[in-house]
Amino acid sequence: MFDVRRLRVLDEVVRCGSLSAAATVLSYTTSAISQQVSALERELGVPLLIRGPTGARPTPAGTELLAHTGTILSAVGAAERAVAAFAPGGSGGVRVASFASAAAMILPRAMMRFRAAFPGVPVELITADPDDGVALLGDGKADLALITEVPGERPLYPDVVAVPVYDDEFYVVLPQRHRFAGATDVPLTALARDQWIISSATGRCPDTRVFRGACRRAGFVPTVAFRSEDYTTVQSMVAAGLGVSLVPSLAAAGSRDDVAVRRVAGTRPARRVGLAITTTPDPGSALAAFVGLIRTEGIRLRGKDRLQHC
Repeated sequence: MFDVRRLRVLDEVVRCGSLSAAATVLSYTTSAISQQVSALERELGVPLLIRGPTGARPTPAGTELLAHTGTILSAVGAAERAVAAFAPGGSGGVRVASFASAAAMILPRAMMRFRAAFPGVPVELITADPDDGVALLGDGKADLALITEVPGERPLYPDVVAVPVYDDEFYVVLPQRHRFAGATDVPLTALARDQWIISSATGRCPDTRVFRGACRRAGFVPTVAFRSEDYTTVQSMVAAGLGVSLVPSLAAAGSRDDVAVRRVAGTRPARRVGLAITTTPDPGSALAAFVGLIRTEGIRLRGKDRLQHC
């Protein structure tokens, strides 16, 4: 008999093509991944991986074992789900609280891959801003919460474990006929006399603090004409020529045709999207796997040109 958790590790190594890449996905060290695979090989008495300088690939025995992975993991997931249902208040699922733009841009692919790996474990998405999401964590009504913070500042939520997922760059959003609409990068100093349309969140909100900090570094105090809780509404106001804005890339995704989205010249402002959990999940658990998949999606987004999804 072998440890099924090690089978999940082997599957991730082969899928990623290397021990180090699998370590990133599973939030392990590369050494820990290697030890898990070696232990599985000892349990089965055959080599499962061919390790080389360019990565890792399965041996014939490893290929045969992985051919049964879907069936094995599906059965284990179903068993875990059935047993968890008997725990007090247990649903056997994963509950993730997320603000809207992260739910749209980060979670769908992670949820798709999680469902394929754990078909018997349901995922519940709860729409909540970061403050409410952390409150749900504290009340035991969510297992994970996507939050935002300002890089370099003290954590907003010191009572939770915050795992970094994605540094979300802010972009200038301009009316199509704005004098800088045709520019590649726009210096904020050049917009010092423009009217601004910004988030109506309080000063505690990272988005507000990133905006204020960027303007302060550029040497001006912005004139705020309008505020809105919704970035879609912010962009609509910009399109109408009521002002300019500074919007994070996740919220600028799928931007309107009648606005121009441009990079900030010089130091580019950003907020940090993180994943809040109350305690570090057990390695090999469904929750740990979901955390890893969300982090992988953040890595994928970092590898893309942000303007492609603005």
